[in-house]
Amino acid sequence: MRRVYSLPVLAMVLLGASLSGCAHGVPPRPLPPPEQQAQLPPWFPEQPWNAANKPQRTFYFGKVVFNTAKATIRPESESVLRELLAHLEANPDISRVRLEGHTDARAGEEYNQGLSKRRALAVANWLVDHGLDHNRILAVAFGETRPLDSNATASGRQENRRAAFFVAEVGGRRFRGKDPTGGGLVLTVLSKAERDALARQAEIPDAKPPEHTPTGNVIHPYPSEERTEKERADELLGTDEKILNATTGKEDPPTGSE
Repeated sequence: MRRVYSLPVLAMVLLGASLSGCAHGVPPRPLPPPEQQAQLPPWFPEQPWNAANKPQRTFYFGKVVFNTAKATIRPESESVLRELLAHLEANPDISRVRLEGHTDARAGEEYNQGLSKRRALAVANWLVDHGLDHNRILAVAFGETRPLDSNATASGRQENRRAAFFVAEVGGRRFRGKDPTGGGLVLTVLSKAERDALARQAEIPDAKPPEHTPTGNVIHPYPSEERTEKERADELLGTDEKILNATTGKEDPPTGSE
């Protein structure tokens, strides 16, 4: 006599058979070795996701402030720059750091733009002079366009007179997918050797112009360029021209002399 199973009973029988054949369930799929894993695209953040969903490394950003209308690094700012330099030296995969120059809004836009350039390059040159490769620096200028605080107060203006630093690229890729320049005007950062060469060139004195005696308001006619044939001959021969005799080797007397 054949047994007839209902659908629920048949499902339980099949499930039991599958579990009996694999005591531990579906075997895990092995991950490929690291060298066979696909590389992240350049637009992807430089740090992959992890189980805790937290960054695996710490990156730093900050700023140093300047005195009014100055681009000279203050002595108390050097401790911050030394920390930045040590961080960059300890993390060579930070391929570029962005240095931003900023000003307050008390002068004209053109002046402030130039001042922000000098502030960004002052920090860049400090880092280069202390051993950082100039190719790892991206210097940009913003003028007065990116204030941190109100320009109506002295404390606010002090915060705005700054050079800020941020990570721009890690491993040659954009840091967190953002524009490395931050939207600023990109500047040229020279090596120390290039700056020394420019300094030596500036020390070369300019050619001294010929002396000139002031004469006031005058008008002169151009001298005539027309000369007689005799004048041209006299100029070529000269009045003291000596004529030697080809036979005797001695000077012949002038023509017409006795």
